Amino acid sequence: MGARAALILAAALAATPALAEDKPSVAVRTRADAVGDVYRFQSDSRYSENALQGHATQTNTQVFEVQVLGVSGDGLRLRYTLKAASLTDSSGPAMATALKALVGVPLEFRVRGDGMIAGLDNWDDFKTRVLAAVDASLPPGDPIRNTYHQRFAQEPINAAEDMVLADVRLMAVMEPRGAAPLGMSEVVDNRRRPPGRAMSDITVSKPGCVVRVVRISASRTPGVIQDLTTEAQISIRDGRTLSLTQRRADKAGGDSSEEHVTIKRLSPAPVC
Repeated sequence: MGARAALILAAALAATPALAEDKPSVAVRTRADAVGDVYRFQSDSRYSENALQGHATQTNTQVFEVQVLGVSGDGLRLRYTLKAASLTDSSGPAMATALKALVGVPLEFRVRGDGMIAGLDNWDDFKTRVLAAVDASLPPGDPIRNTYHQRFAQEPINAAEDMVLADVRLMAVMEPRGAAPLGMSEVVDNRRRPPGRAMSDITVSKPGCVVRVVRISASRTPGVIQDLTTEAQISIRDGRTLSLTQRRADKAGGDSSEEHVTIKRLSPAPVC
């Protein structure tokens, strides 16, 4: 996040009491979710890290689908399927090899009304199939093979968010539901490891069609700086992401990292 974004965040946080006042809103997700809805996205990420151990980089492209399997008053039942993936890592080809173990293996899960993951329906089968494919493609003792086993050994929802559903969760954070207040508002930073308070700015890009959502969060603690800025264009009709860009920068001591993520919707957007 640049200096201008940091100043915007600081000014907005200082004005928090005023933000609590009633303000105009826009209705988002005006078309109800339906069983059989399918959304296809492409995610591209670039990551770089400077540490005492040296410099590391990674680029990653994934095409995935999210299908609605069930609709209830509590939320949705969804199926995630990674359709294609490519990855280049400065440490070597093992990470790309392991990533391909996820291609074509569906994960069925449930989300609450706010889009946050509430449960996993076929986690044991998904985990078994992915780790078997990783073990078949990488030799015993390979560091990436070991990392996959360690991360899949986490609490299941945490493992799913880390290894599979990171982009789905990112989009859910940015997608308003129902009456969304226009302008700047303080919002809950509902990531597992939030850097601090977050501000959201919602504007109408195209009346009845698209809203623009910008979310900024920052943290300043002794020796640690974390900045995160995310911008998304969201369909008013189905409430799903049309495009999204996220920039993250972290600094701790002599270590620093930067990540840039873009997500674009490949499936057709609603006509409006």
